[in-house]
Amino acid sequence: MKQWIAALLLMLIPGVQAAKPQKVTLMVDDVPVAQVLQALAEQEKLNLVVSPDVSGTVSLHLTDVPWKQALQTVVKSAGLITRQEGNILSVHSIAWQNNNIARQEAEQARAQANLPLENRSITLQYADAGELAKAGEKLLSAKGSMTVDKRTNRLLLRDNKTALSA
Repeated sequence: MKQWIAALLLMLIPGVQAAKPQKVTLMVDDVPVAQVLQALAEQEKLNLVVSPDVSGTVSLHLTDVPWKQALQTVVKSAGLITRQEGNILSVHSIAWQNNNIARQEAEQARAQANLPLENRSITLQYADAGELAKAGEKLLSAKGSMTVDKRTNRLLLRDNKTALSA
């Protein structure tokens, strides 16, 4: 009996039912992209951060489209990228995104190059150190080096810790 009452109460509470995505009707002609994005963000009660490189105008006629699809349509037509963190929606150009990725990769490469070098010695039993050195050179970082000691059949490695552990 208690289960039936609980089930009826859950059906009567409107907040428990799945929320339907809001539909958007949007008709604009030659309007700045930033203004259209602001209107869409306001409808979903999102905070909006628009990068200074976002520019251009857009003309749209959307009728009863889900909000997310409307946002993606505006963003894609203007050549932009969005990122949402919590209730903050950030919008910037693809060029800005590519520059940001290139800058991060350059910083990682600089950090990798500045890592301290370590020495490691590998004594080989059943392989020729000279032959392995040819293949092993490709595994080292730009600052790494490999020396072959033919007398002891040993590889002497000098590189950063991450390259040596790989």
